[in-house]
Amino acid sequence: MKSIFSLLFLTLVAFVSQAQNESFKGDRFIEVTGIAHQEIEPNEIYMLIRLREFESNKEKTSLEDLDKDFLKALKDAGIDKKRLELADAGTNLGKFGKKGKDAFRDKSYQLKLTSAAELEIFLEKMQAVKLDFLDITKLSHSDLEKIKVDLKTKALQAALNKADYLLKSIGAQVGKPLMVRDWEMDPIQPMMEYKANVRMQSADDAFDPEQPIAFRKIKLQAQIVAQFEIK
Repeated sequence: MKSIFSLLFLTLVAFVSQAQNESFKGDRFIEVTGIAHQEIEPNEIYMLIRLREFESNKEKTSLEDLDKDFLKALKDAGIDKKRLELADAGTNLGKFGKKGKDAFRDKSYQLKLTSAAELEIFLEKMQAVKLDFLDITKLSHSDLEKIKVDLKTKALQAALNKADYLLKSIGAQVGKPLMVRDWEMDPIQPMMEYKANVRMQSADDAFDPEQPIAFRKIKLQAQIVAQFEIK
């Protein structure tokens, strides 16, 4: 039995060694890592807005009235209604067991804005609306995928340049590429540079127009590992 396992082990080692030799065919190579960074301003700002009926001084403000006020404020902010999507709508009870006239309905919207300046105008106009909840859910860029591809190209070029100056230091030259490996890296979402924060969780929260809104840029990084023949 031991003889059989020994034979299998030797066969496996021989196969791996042969595969490695076929991969590089005895070529001398250098392996380097190229990294490229870029920061971009977000031009896609996704907002979640929730309207919810409430009662004040024994008088209920209906969802229809809240919706009307919200759409008017959106128009006053100069934002096209086409950028507004209904996230969900339904009847949720403000208190368990309540039905009929005691039930508080709600509606949620998703809105896409294009800049911090547009967001600032939007928040200013929303002060006239009794919002139940408002928050930023995502920051992105319309050309994100194209920018990521360009950045990977720069990372590969950085790897080539690194191999070139390292080999020149020992009197050698860079040959053809033997292997290129891409390490996928997710963008780093920026945080808002706004002291009061944009999140509003009740109608009592207020936006301070004296505090300008700005975003840190989205940080992108590409990393490429490459092997080049040594001439």
